[in-house]
Amino acid sequence: MKKSIVALFACLAVAAGAFAQQQEEAPAAAQEPTEQERQPEQRQERVETRTIAPVWFALQGDETIDIVGLRLSAWGKCQNLTGVDLAIGGEAVNAYGLQLALIRNKVIDRAGALQIAIGANSAGELSGMQVGLLNEAIVAKGLQIGLLNSTNDIRGLQIGLINSTDSIYGYQIGLINVIRSSPVTFFPIINFVLED
Repeated sequence: MKKSIVALFACLAVAAGAFAQQQEEAPAAAQEPTEQERQPEQRQERVETRTIAPVWFALQGDETIDIVGLRLSAWGKCQNLTGVDLAIGGEAVNAYGLQLALIRNKVIDRAGALQIAIGANSAGELSGMQVGLLNEAIVAKGLQIGLLNSTNDIRGLQIGLINSTDSIYGYQIGLINVIRSSPVTFFPIINFVLED
């Protein structure tokens, strides 16, 4: 009986303390100037918060989500993806892992990934492999396999019907192979540059 009375008083004391603190903060908040009344140096920057999700199911994505694990979505967007992405169309700022899509995989910045799509794969900076009808990257280190492969710079191998790049350290295997910075800009079947 004594323990339950002590516990009751302890709960009431905590509740009273929280109520008193809330009453003290309320008038102070009411007296703060509004955003328009503050001087420019007093304005506080809004900080974007991101959520980390181990498994994400969605019809559409949320750009404030970091996924570490698995994403299943129809047309997904996220900030950072580390793990597996299964989607009709997937998009991330950075992706590390495996992206499987029916229509398109898109990584805006860095992809340390295997991108596989029936349609298109694109990445800003790719370290890995792309397999699809259309594969494109600004900078690629790895392998592209598709009907059309396109990069600005690649260190690796392109295998496709049409392969195109500005510069390469590696090989192109396909019907049409274009290396714009090479003395031999076009050569069918196989084209390569093995010097920087």
